[in-house]
Amino acid sequence: MQYVDLGKNIMLGVIAGIAWGWVVMAVNVATGAFEFENTLLHNLVVFAVGGAVFGIVVSGFLSLLQRWLPFKNIVANAVLLSTMLWLLLRIGGMLLSSIEPERYHLITAQSIQGVILAIVMGCILGILWKINKKRV
Repeated sequence: MQYVDLGKNIMLGVIAGIAWGWVVMAVNVATGAFEFENTLLHNLVVFAVGGAVFGIVVSGFLSLLQRWLPFKNIVANAVLLSTMLWLLLRIGGMLLSSIEPERYHLITAQSIQGVILAIVMGCILGILWKINKKRV
């Protein structure tokens, strides 16, 4: 199996994350799972930056752990990692909810949307990795 360098993988994470952030915005407009608090331009930037951070983290872990992940398919491994990282964040949210329930509270619609969007992130990132792997 060929491995590309970490720098390219991080850049793929940034690209996937920005695309994912904008997909998240579009999905939320369609579902209305949570309200936006700012203008469209502000949200485009914030969701792109947040998506880029999530993409960098997932791509970094994928780059470091790909030899030990259970699937031979890079898309399946990317989906696994993004979903597991989302679950870790969700567990953190549950802990915050138990500590301060009036400030942090779980909303089922947001949780369902979140896990589906984590899967989407894995698909976007895995496809970009697969395309980049063919080019190398």
